[in-house]
Amino acid sequence: MSGSPTFPIPASLQELESAPYNLLPYPNDFEDDDEAARAESFHKLIRVVEAGNRSLISNGLGLFEVPDGEEDLDAWNDTGRIQALYTLVRKSDSLAPATRTRLVKALCDAVHGLSEALANPGAVMASQTQQSNDGEEGGVGGANSFVVSQSFRDAMACHIYMLFTVMFLTESKEKLGKSLNAGTSSSSSGRGGSKSKSKSSKSKGQNTEVEDLAASRAACAEAMHHASLAMSEHKSRLWRRGVVDEAVVGLPCRIAYQMLESSTGVIARKASSGDAALQMIAATVDSAPCLLNTVVAALVDLLHTYDHIAPLVAELCCIVNGQVLATELLREIGRLDTTEGSNDTGNKASGIKNIAPFISELAAVRPRVVLSNISLLLPHLDSEPYIMRSAIVNSIGHILVREDQTLMENKDDEEGSDGESKDERHVVNMAKTRTSLFDILCDRTCDITSFTRGAALKVLNDLTEKQSLPLDRIMPVTAIAIDRLQDKAVMVRRYAMQLLTSLLENNPFMGMLNPEPYREKVRELEAYLKCNIPEEILKARDTALEEAKNDESQGERELHEIESAALAAAIADAEAKKEEEALSEAESTFLAKVRALKFASQALAFTE
Repeated sequence: MSGSPTFPIPASLQELESAPYNLLPYPNDFEDDDEAARAESFHKLIRVVEAGNRSLISNGLGLFEVPDGEEDLDAWNDTGRIQALYTLVRKSDSLAPATRTRLVKALCDAVHGLSEALANPGAVMASQTQQSNDGEEGGVGGANSFVVSQSFRDAMACHIYMLFTVMFLTESKEKLGKSLNAGTSSSSSGRGGSKSKSKSSKSKGQNTEVEDLAASRAACAEAMHHASLAMSEHKSRLWRRGVVDEAVVGLPCRIAYQMLESSTGVIARKASSGDAALQMIAATVDSAPCLLNTVVAALVDLLHTYDHIAPLVAELCCIVNGQVLATELLREIGRLDTTEGSNDTGNKASGIKNIAPFISELAAVRPRVVLSNISLLLPHLDSEPYIMRSAIVNSIGHILVREDQTLMENKDDEEGSDGESKDERHVVNMAKTRTSLFDILCDRTCDITSFTRGAALKVLNDLTEKQSLPLDRIMPVTAIAIDRLQDKAVMVRRYAMQLLTSLLENNPFMGMLNPEPYREKVRELEAYLKCNIPEEILKARDTALEEAKNDESQGERELHEIESAALAAAIADAEAKKEEEALSEAESTFLAKVRALKFASQALAFTE
């Protein structure tokens, strides 16, 4: 690898045999006369790597620091070490199990050692800081301006790439093995067998191999996770002026995608270290914003291809700092072309079927993010795929539950602040948003597809059970449920019946369905409010009544309308004052009676 001082990440492992690396498939002294000589040659290469690891652990970052003007003639990551790593990694599939285990351990130890050296530079940083302070009087920087040498960055890039290649080959082999096992199990399902002893011996050997493979995958994932965290937390120490090498920083993400592909369930997720994969991607996004678009494109492709990725990506959005990843993903989903008529209609339909659950999964864990970007998703309510419309309906349900809890918390804060309103404008805006979302939800109960109608009714049922259905929505929702009992789809009728049952069981009217007490209460409250109408409205009412009585063409109906209009104006005035200014004792009592009248009127309408 003479000539170039850097280790650029190659596009493939075979490129290491060309410039600027100029490696060989095997070292010149590699003996390949027979199997024994070949195995011994591989052991020698392993010992070279292990000896270098011991030196790294002993000396740390000092191995890579060379005084200015001196040539690094005894570099740690020299051509011999890189050649040994390349040969071992290139032939890792054909190595004996014990040799391959030693290779994996040596690579992981090297990556751990380099990550620890980056995190704890020790005396090297102290000496460079002292030199910087001596050379610049009154200069700033010190420990914060310390940057590792180029040789350390080369070694870090080389070993992370070698570890990435080993993990890539392992994950590819595991994926191929799963597909082959699925094919052989289906083809041999009808065959019988009498060779139980041979089968048991084979199964024991396979179990041992599976355990070794699982241990190897876990060790590699832990080392790569450690490296990604080190590069994220100490990027100012690793890269000059904090400008990262995207090819190096992106390696943990590239292997993390493959690990997530294998995380099809709880057991598979543990075996493929799915949690570590999520942490790698999160660390990369947090430390290298320049890779955000690349990560988003890869995640959307995973969502499009695999049906188990949606919960994993939603969990990832909770791990990443801020909302940028979730926002970009929602933006990409909003740009999806859901129209039919293209040549790949089947692939597009399956992709949308896999992507749609991500919307509801994200709304369940981060409802505020989805609410902030709901305008990107609402156009899909007019799209053809019903599963996308159903997913948006489910996400609206999660948002409404969360917003209801937030409103209740804000009301508690207002009550405990001695009358001082706390961000009232935000509360009002939230109430308007909830109204709009409820309108969308109620509209979807008449969707063209029975699946989406059923999803909307199910969401309304969940809101009712969680006491998140506003009082003024009880009657409209009840009317919707009654109407949907006539739906042509059995599933929709079943959800409508469940919604009606929940409305009856969770109604806020104290479990009493006799309308007479509520009718009497409405009369009593209306009489009180008419007697305590504010003076300005009272004067206007009396004037209008007097004019109506003097007009012979006016009858009892017109007089009653004037009374009702005056009462409605008084109620509207009381509700407006609630949002603007502190109320007197009389005004507070009047407003309380207005709320009681609304409650009693809703209860009367519900019970009748």
